[in-house]
Amino acid sequence: MPVAIDRRHSVPPQVYELLRERIQIAELKPGESINERRLSEWLGVSRTPIREAIRKLAGDGLIDIVPNVGTSVALVDPKRVYEFCQIRISLEAAAAAEATKHFTSTIGRQLDQLIEEQDATIDAGDAVRNIKVDTEFHQLIHRTSRFTTMADFLQRVMGEIVRARHLSIKLPGRLREPIKEHKAIVAGLRSGNPATAAEAMRTHLDRSITSIMQVMKTNPAFLVVDG
Repeated sequence: MPVAIDRRHSVPPQVYELLRERIQIAELKPGESINERRLSEWLGVSRTPIREAIRKLAGDGLIDIVPNVGTSVALVDPKRVYEFCQIRISLEAAAAAEATKHFTSTIGRQLDQLIEEQDATIDAGDAVRNIKVDTEFHQLIHRTSRFTTMADFLQRVMGEIVRARHLSIKLPGRLREPIKEHKAIVAGLRSGNPATAAEAMRTHLDRSITSIMQVMKTNPAFLVVDG
């Protein structure tokens, strides 16, 4: 059944976002062949926006296009994921520090609500929702920082990191530790001290690297083989 496309808005960006999401949550799995006709039928659009989205996703490193061979979802490269995690730490620590300058009680309540929702996903065993809420938590801090250029860099970085986390159907082994770390980040933001907020973010993301790398190992068939 075709996915609903809002014809009141430009179609190509919607196709790109839909395909990007399906790749990130591993519904389109690493190594899987990309069939333009099936995607066209599924999305209810012509092949033109499909091809445009594929080219853009190839630029993001999420799709491999090999002339005279075919197009497929890119395998996950653990070395690149590790590098992206390190880049993410630097960017998000800076965003957390800057966000203290624009933090409000309303933003604090929104972050608290996201933490509560993420905690509930653990009880429900909903890994997909857990990762989505986690992403929303960090995105709210990005927006609060008002760093607009940083969002473009993080778009590329997070595409690989989120996809790596979804390679396992189970929740990350650390379970509720990220909840405590998120609370520490919010406390840092509330303190108004940029260094405190940045350190809380840096500690959280540094600890998450081990979990992410472990999750990837559960599906070695989806990974680039280290030659």
